[in-house]
Amino acid sequence: MTSPVSSVIANLARRLKSYRLKLGLTQEELADKAALNPRHVQKLESGELNVTIGTLVSIALALDITLTELLKPHLPEPLSTVQRTTPEELLKNCRNTQALLSIGITSEILCYAIADTHFILNSLDEKLIETNLPRLGGGTVELANLSSIIGNLLGARIAFHSSGKFYRNRPHTFPDLLATQGKLEDGIEIKVALEKNKPKGHLAKPGNYLTFSYVLTSNTGFDRKKRGDIATLWEARCGFISEEDFSLSNTKGDSGKTAVITTAAFRRMSLVYFDKTISPYSLRSGDKPYVDFN
Repeated sequence: MTSPVSSVIANLARRLKSYRLKLGLTQEELADKAALNPRHVQKLESGELNVTIGTLVSIALALDITLTELLKPHLPEPLSTVQRTTPEELLKNCRNTQALLSIGITSEILCYAIADTHFILNSLDEKLIETNLPRLGGGTVELANLSSIIGNLLGARIAFHSSGKFYRNRPHTFPDLLATQGKLEDGIEIKVALEKNKPKGHLAKPGNYLTFSYVLTSNTGFDRKKRGDIATLWEARCGFISEEDFSLSNTKGDSGKTAVITTAAFRRMSLVYFDKTISPYSLRSGDKPYVDFN
């Protein structure tokens, strides 16, 4: 895997050469204007040499551009992400409130948990960018781990906003949320999946499930054909899942047995949150896995 540092050097090398050629300068002529050794410029353009800030200033002056212009593609991308709306604004994406209430959660609790999760992900991404690392969804963690992180955040915030109705279970213990007053079957298991993938885990246990799906978008918006690096939740479903509603496998490459919620069971669950603006499904093309889009 290419390191963030080597990627920055390679991009800087390409940009330096582009500016030089635009001015019609040879490497020797640029070196002379910048008071550098021609071999130094040659190594910079080939990405073989780390560069100091002093050298960058000299080159920028020689190219008659600002240092910001020279570095612009290599500076950390601004954290201005896809619009992170308030919990109140997210309520417009909710539906089937009675189905959600049947597992003990209100639409308000759900939206506050989603908004909080987006905010926390933004904060984590900001810290990563400050240290020249990619966002969580840009390669800092594997996507499977990112799904787990999102699930843990959602569970923590649902418990927080439930006013004591739910509390978090021990790590890696079914179900993720336990009811303060009630039996084990009154708890909620949370599953998270990327894009159109069906939620999965290592256990096929019956119970109340709350599933979430997210996409990776970018600063410029959502593109169904190209993944970005900003995790944004687009769907939530809830319902009771039985052991028969899982497809079990133990294929080579799996980290142990895998239990995937079947397509039929997944579609049978109630759609309780749906943001059509970032849905990976193209409604115009007839790609409709659900009957309750509207």
